[in-house]
Amino acid sequence: MALNSTSMAGYSPSPLRSPFVQIGLILALTVFLGTFSSRRIRQAGEWLPKVPDRIGSWEATDTPLPASSLVTLGAPMALGREYNDAFNEPVRLSIICAGSFVAYHDPTVCVSTNGFVLTSVRTFPIDGPGSGTVRAMIFKKDDPTLGTIRMLMYYWQQSRDGSTQTQAVMGSYRDIGARFQTGYGDVVQGHQVCLIRIYTPISPDDPNGEQTQRNVMEIARGVYHSLRKSGAEQ
Repeated sequence: MALNSTSMAGYSPSPLRSPFVQIGLILALTVFLGTFSSRRIRQAGEWLPKVPDRIGSWEATDTPLPASSLVTLGAPMALGREYNDAFNEPVRLSIICAGSFVAYHDPTVCVSTNGFVLTSVRTFPIDGPGSGTVRAMIFKKDDPTLGTIRMLMYYWQQSRDGSTQTQAVMGSYRDIGARFQTGYGDVVQGHQVCLIRIYTPISPDDPNGEQTQRNVMEIARGVYHSLRKSGAEQ
């Protein structure tokens, strides 16, 4: 079809049809979304609730997380504690604020770098029906000096509104789906999130891990309800 001056007379293209204008709009939208996402992610990491100094018969002492570890997580706000009972059965707690995607390192990735292998995993309510969900994991490591070491860890993400998540496989090339879900909660819904790990070695005197699980569960319930209370008050 030949174009001529008569057929084009009176034609005035829309300014929005210009490829330069369209590219400019795309760039502007990208900058806006990037700024919005960064601000929301930072906001997600601004909630570091207090946890009890005492849970049942357990007394807490501060055990700050290593600075080198926090650097690899984007230097988030964090706290570490060790709870001990009268039988000197320590249970460790770490809480990391989700101030960046870098902070989301799943235990299955972090712990495995220290030679541990995941041998068992299951999820269940922290404190009965209607409560948040925890992911319980058992890791094992064969040490030439200490022999077989087993560790029980409870892990979950808790939002300020009290909801919990236990997405797996984050912090590696396999984590795209989990990061999308987390990013949706942080960026779109504006959730403020903490990553909770509660863990302890399983004593050789507790071959089935029953006492170890009771210990970890007691601390987990105390922390979970403390965070729910903190989120509701602030």
